[in-house]
Amino acid sequence: MKKIIFFCGIIICSITAIFATLVKHHTTSPPGEVVISCNAKINLEINQPEELTHMEGRLGLTTLGNKRLALLFTGRLITPEGRFILSRTLLMNYLYHPDNHMLELTYENSSVNTLDTTPDDIFNRTLMKNRSLILSLDRFNDRAWLISGLMTPMYICNDD
Repeated sequence: MKKIIFFCGIIICSITAIFATLVKHHTTSPPGEVVISCNAKINLEINQPEELTHMEGRLGLTTLGNKRLALLFTGRLITPEGRFILSRTLLMNYLYHPDNHMLELTYENSSVNTLDTTPDDIFNRTLMKNRSLILSLDRFNDRAWLISGLMTPMYICNDD
């Protein structure tokens, strides 16, 4: 009998800890806003009609306040046209939908580092096909987000 009560106590404590973590996560940001600063190591292949492109590097997401977000691409891009260094930041406006953890992004402008050798048309064709993007954000654990979207692969973005 003591073992059953002890086991039930552990379950109740675990559920309480999980609930407290979820409440803390949802109450730290004002409604409609999300605070995120994370980066992910990515290695992906992009299948396009008549060509295959490969990106290897890092992808970073950082909210800048006032409904702005920076999306950072670094690494290299291998396309049928050649191999390119990738180092650019896209500034996006965002709208966060807390009910379903969706982040609606709209392209505003970009900043290209002098190291970046990727032509804009190749970058746009392979990685930035639309000016709008929808991402699903789910807390994976205390230090990471699980991010996915219709035009992006699912990946884990670790907090900075």
